[in-house]
Amino acid sequence: MRPLQAGDAPGIGPYRLLARLGAGGMGTVFLATSPGGRLVALKVVRAEFADDDRFRERFRREIAAARRVSGLYTAPVLDGDADAPHPWLAVAYVPAPTLAEAVAAIGPLPEAPLRALGAGLAEALLAVHAADLVHRDLKPGNILLAGDGPKVIDFGITKAVDASQLTGTDGVLGTPAYMSPEQITASRDAGPASDVFSLAAVLAYAATGIGPFSAGDPASLLYRVLYEEPRLDGVPGPLRGLLAACLDKEPGGRPGPQAVLDALLPADPAALISPALRREVAAREAEATAVASAPVTPPPPPPQADDGGAHPGRRRVLRLAAVAAVAVAGTGAGATAWALNRRDAKPVKPAPRVSRLATAPAPAWALSWPGRFDDGLGLNVSLAGDTVVWRGHRAILGVHAASGRRLWTFDRPTGGSSIFSPGYRVFGTAVFALAATDDPRPNVVHVIDAATGSARPMELPREVTELTDVYGTIGSTAFVGGTVRRTGDEMVVFAVDVGSGRVLWRFPSGADKISGVTDGGRLYVMTPKELLGIEAATGDTVWKRTWYTGKADRATTYPLVLGDGLLFFGATGLGNVQAAGTRDGKAAWTKDNNDMQRPVVVLGSTLVTMGGNGFSLYDQATGALRRRLASTAADLDAITPSAAGSPGLLVASFTGDSDSSGVSKDSGFFAAVPDGGSAWVYRGPSYDNGGWRLAVSGTSVYATDSRRLVRFRPGA
Repeated sequence: MRPLQAGDAPGIGPYRLLARLGAGGMGTVFLATSPGGRLVALKVVRAEFADDDRFRERFRREIAAARRVSGLYTAPVLDGDADAPHPWLAVAYVPAPTLAEAVAAIGPLPEAPLRALGAGLAEALLAVHAADLVHRDLKPGNILLAGDGPKVIDFGITKAVDASQLTGTDGVLGTPAYMSPEQITASRDAGPASDVFSLAAVLAYAATGIGPFSAGDPASLLYRVLYEEPRLDGVPGPLRGLLAACLDKEPGGRPGPQAVLDALLPADPAALISPALRREVAAREAEATAVASAPVTPPPPPPQADDGGAHPGRRRVLRLAAVAAVAVAGTGAGATAWALNRRDAKPVKPAPRVSRLATAPAPAWALSWPGRFDDGLGLNVSLAGDTVVWRGHRAILGVHAASGRRLWTFDRPTGGSSIFSPGYRVFGTAVFALAATDDPRPNVVHVIDAATGSARPMELPREVTELTDVYGTIGSTAFVGGTVRRTGDEMVVFAVDVGSGRVLWRFPSGADKISGVTDGGRLYVMTPKELLGIEAATGDTVWKRTWYTGKADRATTYPLVLGDGLLFFGATGLGNVQAAGTRDGKAAWTKDNNDMQRPVVVLGSTLVTMGGNGFSLYDQATGALRRRLASTAADLDAITPSAAGSPGLLVASFTGDSDSSGVSKDSGFFAAVPDGGSAWVYRGPSYDNGGWRLAVSGTSVYATDSRRLVRFRPGA
């Protein structure tokens, strides 16, 4: 929950706005109060959708349809106006975390709470279907775990069964990981049985922490939903048969919601509401009550731009750190679509260069690195759920993201001079920390629970002489890169079961340097000459493509970036960015550039590249330029990118020359939204030759200068 921003209206319809709850692809969600004092989650649709008459017609129908749904396990839609300048929808405010947030925080659910969750969701579907509706987007992010049970929200893509269809044929409505086969192939024909399929997919996620068709890019997910069997190994045995029946590829083979409810009984609703969940709900209730009872304060005026002092000089370094989005929990009805075909996407006009930046907000908190300064050399920062992972040369700290409180410390192994000279990686809530080459056991990956700091070693074969990276995880399998004695500098990829440490397969790359990424079913490896798609379960090479025919030692490859069914890559000195399909490795497009732009992250349907003069945003499917975002220093000439997150905010650091002790006084970072709107800059010295290291969650920026970890939160 954040304060209102400049430009926010004091009220919408009869509702007074109190605070911002979040933002999504369709608009902004506010906490608001009715004239009678009832708290609501009020969603205001973005302007580009408001200008679409077809959208307004669909939105009007969905408001009327959603208001017919009632029941204990649904959040009621109270009001809406499809004809307002900015259409809006009001839903009863439920102060509770989503199922996705709960599973990320406390882990998978055992059988008793799983039965309670399933029974509540089945009852919710009975209420939805009784109103002649189909939900069509049941997923963990649309389920709130309230004090009195689960609440299904966001009927944004439900439709009356007998209503006329307004969705174009080029879009599939829903979320790929939880869609039914018929929703993919014939979206308009998806009926109540489609919701049963989604219900089972949600329960499988709640039981295991991952959907029954794994994770990854949408194209791979859709393929597995259509043609592969669900993975239910981690589901409690008594429920496995029920979920398998609900996940039948044929709608007629699935039980109805009433049959699902009967199969889950007896279910104890109290089993789902743990003490930790009650505390979280109480905290959210208290926060909402405090906001509602506070004196009315209008939104702040637009900030005055400030140049923030001298602009960065010629030798500064720009580093993309993170891109993040606010997850919206209390949303109501609205129309959304996941488009399979993006050929109709309209390119965004280039934005003007940002020449004046507002100064950074005051830090929300700051934490100093414990111990001697040289203990902190090589610092980095990442996010794992509600924990900020702060890595130093000899230790890793876990820090509570909201308060800055130290949660745990993981010290260097005995005998090693540094803890992880190659570094570490965060996937989900697990931290994979690589042992240094001089560690007594250089073949060990330390797997750390980011929430608790508990760690256990994952030992690779003793022949491993150096660990270089962890490329990703799929289920319980991690993909680790390293070198072995008998092959010298050749990189070998190991697929390792995280639980047992057992090596499932290995892949000799034939190269001395590689990068890799994973989706839900494959590992993609890039060498200085080749691009390969490898089946994650078996290690078999599915396809291989030569992408560079020159001398490998004359070009340093950029890290491989995964998009929606596409891989993006390139190398220094080639003067282009390339895209290839994940299905077969075939070239999709090549974009020439003269300013050393390199791919760094995908924002929805947009590929972001960065180079000496800032960022470029491309349509990832076609390579068409959408926008350029130039920094205040258009002459940046060296780039060191790192990226994480999803659409919402671009944050980049810059640094100037360092003195003999490694201190760069001419350093800092700037933050900007991808559409070229508001931006701000922070200036402060960095202490290890590498500049500020950054991570983003929502609109909060977590930054370290190698001595301190600081949280910046605009509006806090």
